[in-house]
Amino acid sequence: MNKTLIVASREYLAAVKSKGFVIGIILMPVMMFGGLIVGRLTRDIEDITDKRVAVIDRTPGATIASTLIAAAEKRNAEEIFDPQTRRQKSARFLFEKVDPAPLEDPGAVAEQRWELSQRVRRNELFAFVEIGKDIFAPTEAPRPTTQEARALQDEVQRAVARLDFDAIIEAQIRLQGENNIVRYTSNRPTYRAVRDFVQKVVTQVVIPRRMAGRQVDWDALAALSKPPLVGDSPLYEKDRSGTIRQEAKQGQMASIIVPLAMLLLMFLTVLIGSSQLATNVVEEKQLRIAEVLLGSVRPFELMMGKLLGGVGVALTLAAVYIIGAYIGAREFGIAKYLTPSILFWFVVFAILGTFMYGGLFVAAGAAVTNLKEAQSLITPIMLLVMLPMFVFGPVLNDPSGPIARTATFFPFSAPMMTVLRLGIPPGVQTWETILAAVITLLTTLAIVWAAGRIFRVGILMQGQPARPGQLLKWIVSG
Repeated sequence: MNKTLIVASREYLAAVKSKGFVIGIILMPVMMFGGLIVGRLTRDIEDITDKRVAVIDRTPGATIASTLIAAAEKRNAEEIFDPQTRRQKSARFLFEKVDPAPLEDPGAVAEQRWELSQRVRRNELFAFVEIGKDIFAPTEAPRPTTQEARALQDEVQRAVARLDFDAIIEAQIRLQGENNIVRYTSNRPTYRAVRDFVQKVVTQVVIPRRMAGRQVDWDALAALSKPPLVGDSPLYEKDRSGTIRQEAKQGQMASIIVPLAMLLLMFLTVLIGSSQLATNVVEEKQLRIAEVLLGSVRPFELMMGKLLGGVGVALTLAAVYIIGAYIGAREFGIAKYLTPSILFWFVVFAILGTFMYGGLFVAAGAAVTNLKEAQSLITPIMLLVMLPMFVFGPVLNDPSGPIARTATFFPFSAPMMTVLRLGIPPGVQTWETILAAVITLLTTLAIVWAAGRIFRVGILMQGQPARPGQLLKWIVSG
């Protein structure tokens, strides 16, 4: 046992003292959660340059253009400044009315659109908006015949099936009529604030006008048609005193972020703690270091030392990542969902998972003679490690369903899947967690035993890599 601990200590110190380990601790979370971190840090940074928009309003009296200008002025005065610091936090929207070219002259309409497009290209305008003349009375606009409408609807469905968004829009324009829509034209389509503002204001103007012509009280209709709120509510429980109260509520975002973060942390912990074992074994075989070590320790002691060193690395990573995750959870206000039970089982399954996958990696390293050959055996093991990633969506949707339970009781996905389900309401029943741990433990013992028999023969093997039949023979007969 003393020799095993010496090997474990050497493997652990060699791993954690390397620059690659320190860099990996920093870079892995950054690569996984960099988007959230950057989004949090840059949430107050926004483009505040003025956004000038030309409005071509073909409705009678150009009332929509006037309303857009008035609404933008009100927004610029009241909504774009921080109420405490009075610092500008959003861009100003500046709308200008442009006299429309007559629709009877298509050439003039096209020329006006080209001139405005040129102003957009020269950054004189951010966008321009065209409001159809029949926007207030869509039912009176020219409509396609029933047969044409049916053909256009079929075209829309086909475009949706192939995700051709341009075709969807063009078909809808032809279906509704050219003069029944609002065209928004810009060379920055990903900036949605201006487009959403136009959509909001135009909707507030157009719908009441449509209703007014039909003797409908828009305000009363809006109040009556307002959908009832369907809010998430936790279950009720009774405490020891008999008082009935609601359980702690876990928000929708927390129900996604917490299990996903735990799954990724478990994946990183197990992968980094065990994957390097295969390369270490192969390197020691190539450099004939293993022959020297086996002069002082038995093969099983050497292998167990390596596995214990990998577990130490995994626990070090787990400690660093859990502390970092807790700090991040406090920043996002979801630290209360990282319960002691979840953290305890995370550590338990991290140890079992590192032993289980580490045994596979050690066996793979002992069965080959160089790093190139090791890839053929490491790739299937990596697929086993990544298995829970493939079923994350179905499990998140139905955490107590057959897919989730099957993955929980399948030994090679049990460590990550159990930790994942622990973070998704309603959680995992205690017997399921214990059964998953027992299954993983038994599988780990079997793999470590088989890996030990492969390691005992393969660690000194040179020349050709072992074939599957040889590996089975080594396991059965030793």
